[in-house]
Amino acid sequence: MSPGNADSREYLSDTTVFVTTIGDETNFQDCLEKLRAQTVRFPLVIIDRVAPMAAAFQQMLDQCQTKWYVQVDEDMILYPHAIAELRRKITAAAPEVVIYCAPLWDCDAEMHLYGVKIYRTAVVRRFPYANTMSCETDQVTRLTAQGFKVEVHTLEDPAGCLGEHGKHYTPATIFKRWQRLFQKNRALHKNHWVRPYAKSLLERYARTGSTLHLYAALGAIAGITGELPPDRELDFRKENEVLERLMTFFPLD
Repeated sequence: MSPGNADSREYLSDTTVFVTTIGDETNFQDCLEKLRAQTVRFPLVIIDRVAPMAAAFQQMLDQCQTKWYVQVDEDMILYPHAIAELRRKITAAAPEVVIYCAPLWDCDAEMHLYGVKIYRTAVVRRFPYANTMSCETDQVTRLTAQGFKVEVHTLEDPAGCLGEHGKHYTPATIFKRWQRLFQKNRALHKNHWVRPYAKSLLERYARTGSTLHLYAALGAIAGITGELPPDRELDFRKENEVLERLMTFFPLD
């Protein structure tokens, strides 16, 4: 998105929007369509199939030439006012606030979760991403230890929600989602909201009989019972052996 056209919307020359994609065409196209429909325009950069996630996020720090930047994953479907609102929030925040995070409605978990983030580039660039199991948590720990702050909009206020997340899962992607969440819950003692979902995902499959819901439940079980992976981000290019084995027993529709 560039200023060189007749579009009358405000152009945010100080805010870059980065979109990470691993090649999920359905999510990616929906994500881009909603970004094109934003109430403002902005520089848009695609981080295309870079792995692991820490490397993709680091490219944003390395490439960004604007004061602020927004990180959008391809499975984030943003409301039209989202980018303008993120920029408004970060520019109104205290100087020590270097990340602002807003909730998204998770279409799979059916609850508000964090979220979509805008960053103060000059400061965050001083804290490069490390390839750990949760590279974002690691970065936040380091920057807050230096006195910087992350501001989050409370999940209890629906008005702060800026879009949807996880609208176009496939059996494979939903399996990986819940497997990884439960692995992180075990290894890092975080994401405690996921714990009740072990039972509810199984109950949901029993109600619907959906293959999609089956693989969500199987992902949770795999994350709970399987060996914990190394302390680094997943590389989406590598085969998930547990998923491949399960698909031989539970064929996709």
